Amino acid sequence: MEYLNTSATQSSELVMNKSSYIQIILGLLLLFPLLLLLRWQSSNGGEAGKEPPLMAETVPYISNSLLCLSNMGAFLDKVRETLETRKSGIAKVYLGFRPVYIVAGAQNVQRLFGSPEVLDGDFIHFILMNAQWGLTQAEMARFRKDKSGRHKKPLPGTEQTPDDQRYWRNHNLLYANFLSEASHSDALAAQFTTRFAERLDGQPVGVWTTVRLLDFLKAHMAECAIATLFGTRLLELNPELVKRYWEYDAVAGRLILGFPHWMQPRAVRVKARLHAMVLRHIDAAWDSFDWAGPDADAAWEPHFGSRLSRESARWLREQGFSDHVAAGHTLATLFGLNGNTVPITAWAMMELIRDPALLRAVRDELRQSGACAPDSDTRSGPTPLIASRVVGLPLLQSLYVEAMRLHVSFSVTREVRKGPVELVPGYRGAETGALVQAVSDMAHLDEAVWGVDGHPASEFWAWRHVKFVDDEPEEQEEDDSERNSPVRTRKMQFAMRGRPSSFFPYGGGYWVCPGRHFAKMEIMLALALMVTKFDFEFVEWTNLDGTKSDRPARDDRNYAGIIAMVPDRDMTFQWKRIC
Repeated sequence: MEYLNTSATQSSELVMNKSSYIQIILGLLLLFPLLLLLRWQSSNGGEAGKEPPLMAETVPYISNSLLCLSNMGAFLDKVRETLETRKSGIAKVYLGFRPVYIVAGAQNVQRLFGSPEVLDGDFIHFILMNAQWGLTQAEMARFRKDKSGRHKKPLPGTEQTPDDQRYWRNHNLLYANFLSEASHSDALAAQFTTRFAERLDGQPVGVWTTVRLLDFLKAHMAECAIATLFGTRLLELNPELVKRYWEYDAVAGRLILGFPHWMQPRAVRVKARLHAMVLRHIDAAWDSFDWAGPDADAAWEPHFGSRLSRESARWLREQGFSDHVAAGHTLATLFGLNGNTVPITAWAMMELIRDPALLRAVRDELRQSGACAPDSDTRSGPTPLIASRVVGLPLLQSLYVEAMRLHVSFSVTREVRKGPVELVPGYRGAETGALVQAVSDMAHLDEAVWGVDGHPASEFWAWRHVKFVDDEPEEQEEDDSERNSPVRTRKMQFAMRGRPSSFFPYGGGYWVCPGRHFAKMEIMLALALMVTKFDFEFVEWTNLDGTKSDRPARDDRNYAGIIAMVPDRDMTFQWKRIC
């Protein structure tokens, strides 16, 4: 994390020799008594109220910090253990010398989602921007200076901020206007559906073939999504881009967490290689695109791709940010997009393939809903799907939510602007400058919120968010002798069990991921296409290199705290195209 390290520039220049390590170790030994004194003082001062339970560590200020940086999954497990052992809705940990409060429980999390005037979410975005965008200190300073917030009305005290210097607000508007807005999201959904359907239609009709699920989705679903958002020219210029992206995906978490560059030279090289590919595309798009031509307002064109990509590049350049930053912005979007959609689609398909009854139920729901356009010849071309109907299907939505609930690990982080702030009643308030976090791992497994008789919160159950209600009765036609009673039927409705303070895979409060609507559409459309086009037979679990595995897939905890957790095993199956 940023507060544990020097700047990225300083880290990349740091060279350590043996004597430096010895000096550090000796220094830590000499500092140990002082650290204990500081810990005692920090735990016995401040506002009235109980001190939140402190997470144990061997070396104060150091052990938990190193665990957080080196193994986020184990760190979050330790946080959960502390909360459960102490039976508390809050725990305190020091990362470096900075206090971090981790809250659990729906009411406590809701406080975290409060006003940005008190709990500021920009902190985590500075970390992401530093790790992925590649801004200079001068460029970063523009965002740091902007305290006006993301809403139309500036925060109190910032009303005089010029509109063109409201960087947070204007950046948010790019996503609101060109991704969340219905006409643009529908256009992107149609683009993705057509591209992915064409890939699936490359499989022969009526012939069983063997496929590795995660391997297939990483190659084909990811490429279709990249072409949809950023145009085909990006892939033409960089034939290995998808392969290089997944190399970056595997190391991005360590870069985001702030490891010094000298500790992870390979990760730095992987990122630099992908960034160079994207920068080549940005340069080519600017050279080739006609801003005065007919595609200037197009929903999609091959150079920049989507309107979001095009307008983002234009806004960054107009604001004086370099094309190096524009390429980093694209890189960050690639990670946010594929890093969630592909793993979640894989998890959902794994459940469908190994549960034939669930597969039939989802397929029946799709066919009976009218989500597949009735006038299409599915054997001669892509299967048109009506995106608005697909994303509204109760069982498919429930399947999507269950996969997100169980396999996304995300930490919502805020910085206390005006302390002390009461986070949990009865406990001492968090001081100015402290960090506050809510971790989806804990909220998404809360038995009181998600548990159902026979289906604990820790278990996948596709029907968890579905309820059956009486449909409106239909009058039958009269026959010659009598009029029959109205016929009552039962229909499914989507019914989310948890509230936003218990389900936040995309963030929560005043800031949530602006690409969440498109991500949901992409996942559900990909599932719908595969389910309607193929029959499936499970074969075996394999390791990621294709060798046979002795167990099913589990979450890869290397992704914990940041994004959807990729399956650590693949599924080999057979499929036969039926339409």
